[in-house]
Amino acid sequence: MAEVYKAYHPGLDCYVAIKVLHHFLADEEDFLIRFQREARIVATFRHPNIVQVYDFDFDAQDDAYYMVMEFVDGPNLKMRLQEMAQENRMLPLEEAIHIVIAVANALDYAHQQGMVHRDIKPANIVFTQDGQVILTDFGIARMINTTTLTASGAMVGTPAYMAPEQGMGQTGDERADIYSLGVVLYQLVTGSLPFDADTPLGVILKHINAPLTPPTALNANLPPTIETVTMRAMAKDPHNRYQTAREFAADLERGMAGESVEPISPELAMAPATSEAMITPGAKYQTWPWKLLTPAGSSVTPIPQAVLAARPKWGLVAVLATVLALLLLCIGALLTTGTSGRIFAALFPPTATPTPSVIGTPTSTPTPDLTATYDVNATQFAAWMATYEATTGVTLTPSPTPTPTPDLTATAIAACVFDMEVVNDQVVWPSVLTPGQQFVKRWSIKNTGTCTWPEDIQLVFVSGDELEVVKGPQVEPLSPEESAEIRITLRAPAVYSRYTSVWRLQDGTGNSIGEELEVSCRVGPAPAPRPTATPTATPTPTATPTPLYTPTPMEPLRIDSVGVVPGTFHKLESGDWEIDIYVVARGGDGQYRFYRDVISSDTEFFAPNPDEPWVGVCHGARWKICKSMWISFWVQSAGTKAHWDGSFAYPDECP
Repeated sequence: MAEVYKAYHPGLDCYVAIKVLHHFLADEEDFLIRFQREARIVATFRHPNIVQVYDFDFDAQDDAYYMVMEFVDGPNLKMRLQEMAQENRMLPLEEAIHIVIAVANALDYAHQQGMVHRDIKPANIVFTQDGQVILTDFGIARMINTTTLTASGAMVGTPAYMAPEQGMGQTGDERADIYSLGVVLYQLVTGSLPFDADTPLGVILKHINAPLTPPTALNANLPPTIETVTMRAMAKDPHNRYQTAREFAADLERGMAGESVEPISPELAMAPATSEAMITPGAKYQTWPWKLLTPAGSSVTPIPQAVLAARPKWGLVAVLATVLALLLLCIGALLTTGTSGRIFAALFPPTATPTPSVIGTPTSTPTPDLTATYDVNATQFAAWMATYEATTGVTLTPSPTPTPTPDLTATAIAACVFDMEVVNDQVVWPSVLTPGQQFVKRWSIKNTGTCTWPEDIQLVFVSGDELEVVKGPQVEPLSPEESAEIRITLRAPAVYSRYTSVWRLQDGTGNSIGEELEVSCRVGPAPAPRPTATPTATPTPTATPTPLYTPTPMEPLRIDSVGVVPGTFHKLESGDWEIDIYVVARGGDGQYRFYRDVISSDTEFFAPNPDEPWVGVCHGARWKICKSMWISFWVQSAGTKAHWDGSFAYPDECP
């Protein structure tokens, strides 16, 4: 529905993301009104887990609607899940629950503002470089005329994460977002999606009809309370789910703390919703999923309410009739092409039949060219059979004919060109390291060669200052034009100085790939915090120093990001766990004062680096072991205040 570009905003002095909606959307009736209304609502959102929208407008010269929002320089959850799947690993349970709680908090805030997301999925959950969870793409679904798209064969949402009522043609309310987030939770704690099929329609039908496999059947180590929460969030009837995202997050917190959670019976969790439960108030008729197959431009006749009431539960008769009609169509198509023999021979072995005698000399008949017709019908047959299998659970598998494959490996490798481009070279944070401090260096790279990289790619030290490697990177065998992030954990030297270290990627035979990678860092003393000012009369200075960070023009004060300082987690003998937390402020006049929980001289903390006065570090934040840490921060600047509330999941295994 849109394309996203990275751009530099001179007024804000930072990079931004520009989302340009596709041109065909502008042809929809009243699109300008919907675009302005939804963009204006999203632009008012102020939540640490929702992407910040700065501006929106219409470019008449390029005929483009666009939104300007904060640039989140990190991977999305889909990318992380793909990486971990290749390594046969899953996210730690605590991290998975932390992600889902953060998204649930974002949804709860948006729902209170009257905004429903309608497309919750891992690709819309992104991470900042410090690990903060950000939910993106709010308002896009409501800008689009879903009625028009459904009638033309398209739909809003992603089938793998779509609530049953969305699959049945309803727009869905807040509970549809809760179901989709429940699917994300199911995927995180089991390593797989709840439903799979060969076609999107097959997946939608399973969300509507198929019972849900309990998560503990796939992950026996999953706490029963988390399974209970997952099953309730994914109840097929919206009335049986959590009614608010806040309830969802609260039960996850209780489940991770070992507290009891109100159970839901398997029958209630897996029971399909009645058609009445799927119809939102004021809906005049029900739209069924096979309406997606309607060709563009054809008319769609509403189904009268009386017909709906007379339907058997779940429209079983309509489902069976549709499947039988598709089977008859595909059988007829195969008979016309003469290609059905092999399939029916595999299903029903023929009996011996006498061969008739040939009488007379047959007349030569030209053989028609059926290649194009066969290709079309075979493709249709494959799609129809996939839908039939997804709906009925019956798999029809004809015996395949083996085809020898020529060995072209040697030729392909000889023609390969291995190359790499650095897409983003992220600076080391913090800018001044203390002696012996661990830090993470990251590069975003892309395979710009012609072939997939071999399995034995390594990051090796080349020259410069040789730094101690705490944890080496795992370099994936990227396909051409595929991107990934390389992370290496290093330890700062013990001597104050500036250090530069050069690295490169190479294969198992020592051949280098792409440009060299550089690590640059500075080791020095941590600046002492400034003393708390005594409220006495202050003489007017003769000259006012220019702030080191002065946004031009002055933008509203906000807390840009909050995260854990790497390497600061400790378990204390008192039964608490402890971390240092950094708070990044933006806007205001460039001079900031930071506070924890309340604004008081007793709760103030400071920016450890005078060159970065917008980054405050709260040292020694403590909480009970195995409990998530709930905390809030305040920032003051130029007479204004900004506030942040959130939590940090316990980052270690519980005893």
